[in-house]
Amino acid sequence: MKRIPYGISNFEVLRNEDYFYVDKTNYIEILDNYAPYQFFIRPRRFGKSLFISMLENYYDINKKDKFEDLFRDLYIGKNPTKNKNRFLVWKISFAGIDAGHGEEEIRKSFNTKVILAARKFIGRYSNLLGNISIPNEIDSAELVVQYISLIASQIDKEIFVLIDEYDNFANELITGGKKNTYESILHGEGFVKVFYKAVKDATMDNINRIFMTGVSPIMLDDLTSGFNITRNYTLDEKLNSMMGFSKEELLNVINEAEIKDIDLKNKIYEDMTIYYNGYKFNKRGTSVFNPDMSMYFLDNYLAYDEYPEEMIDNNVKTDYGKVNQLAYNFNDKEALEEIMTTGETSTMLVDRFNIHTMYSIKENFKSLLFYLGMLTIKDQGPLGTILKIPNHVIKTIYWEQYFQKINEDYNIQVRDVRIAVNEMRMNGNIEPFVEFLKRILEDLSNRDLIQMDEKHIKMMMLTLLGVDSTYFVQSEAENNNGYVDILLKRKIQFKDITKFQYLIELKYIKESERDTLEKVKEEGLRQLKKYEESNFIRNEFEADDLKKILIIAIGKKDIYIIPKL
Repeated sequence: MKRIPYGISNFEVLRNEDYFYVDKTNYIEILDNYAPYQFFIRPRRFGKSLFISMLENYYDINKKDKFEDLFRDLYIGKNPTKNKNRFLVWKISFAGIDAGHGEEEIRKSFNTKVILAARKFIGRYSNLLGNISIPNEIDSAELVVQYISLIASQIDKEIFVLIDEYDNFANELITGGKKNTYESILHGEGFVKVFYKAVKDATMDNINRIFMTGVSPIMLDDLTSGFNITRNYTLDEKLNSMMGFSKEELLNVINEAEIKDIDLKNKIYEDMTIYYNGYKFNKRGTSVFNPDMSMYFLDNYLAYDEYPEEMIDNNVKTDYGKVNQLAYNFNDKEALEEIMTTGETSTMLVDRFNIHTMYSIKENFKSLLFYLGMLTIKDQGPLGTILKIPNHVIKTIYWEQYFQKINEDYNIQVRDVRIAVNEMRMNGNIEPFVEFLKRILEDLSNRDLIQMDEKHIKMMMLTLLGVDSTYFVQSEAENNNGYVDILLKRKIQFKDITKFQYLIELKYIKESERDTLEKVKEEGLRQLKKYEESNFIRNEFEADDLKKILIIAIGKKDIYIIPKL
């Protein structure tokens, strides 16, 4: 059985050491026919570095003798383009630049990245360039570009420039609130802008092609006046699945993994769909799975023959948490509440915006969430593109982000939440959990209370349940008799410590409407009864372990649990 390539972004290693490879080489043919200077955005951990490594191995003039070994059974091996093994390939990654110690340190780190990439380039092509090195006086990224172009022209060879994580350090500056530093290095004669201008100038000599990736379009727009040659293919219909796994591709991987039990195989696919699928980057495209998350799951499952305890890779949590701070800098509370309570929003999706319009135009906030992978395309609506939360992993990241705010405002600790949820799981006692809601409500200001409604209470409940992560949490779960407010389902990996599951109907009454309590109670119990009798609930749950609970909150003082436990 082939090995699962979790965390492998070196194409040659992946191919030579018998890892699974989902063939994406057909996109080389497409890209070869597009404009030569290409820009492409995908969320963090979406296969960008592996794709760039694949391009590097395909176009490298020094890898002609390895072409058959690397590509013969892949699409492009059977359908090579005229550019196969044609270029000197110069790959630069801007991951890991020191953005935390001021402009001068960023400059040094940036220059060092480019210089080291150039030395590697010279070493790789020493058979063509001879025994040369970068002269000491060439100490800036701009001069390095000019030097690389010069030495390539002396042997009459063209260059393909691959730039990975072009915006990594810029995003860190924005996230850290260092807007002035960001503007200084990108505007006017800032060293980053000067570097890209040098790359542009070299396209008039022998930089024949460029492919660059990142996670947001912010920096690209700020570079425009000095680097206006790239074509942004992020939303291109033909490239929707260029990174990420289609349904068919993931099923092929699962089949290759030799999981014999058909029911188990179907269960694994269904759960992976809930957690990792849902990304669409074009209105006419089909949804794709996050490849890194998918490989994380399969790597763990095949190693131990069971689901990982956490369906979310901690590396993904960390990366998405950092990059999501970009969006939270907007502080658009209203939009975030809409997304977290309804799961979707509408916007006029834009393909670029700069540091200034990022903060001044609210619609850019939603577009940024889309590029970061926190929202994805659902459909076209009357108010623009309808965006939705793509899957359960991203929903959990929203909950954890919101919990940080709850933790700061109300000093609620994760450990205490877990103790309360454990009471629900093992003993069927929801009262300790409801106490957390009471604590939050009691601390609300009168201004917050004016805006309080059922969706805000639900958002708090979902957040607390989500950060515990031992239940599979569904909001507005659809069944043939309506939509369940909150459904808590047993996870396969916690089946031995989850005795009870929950069907929860939630109501909120303002203090001024307290006299409607009985009427609201009757309505809630009717809805619970209706859900309980639905085919969905009857088919999915055992009656003995399903708790049917009505929760009614009044103002900020009282919360009723019905039936009273």
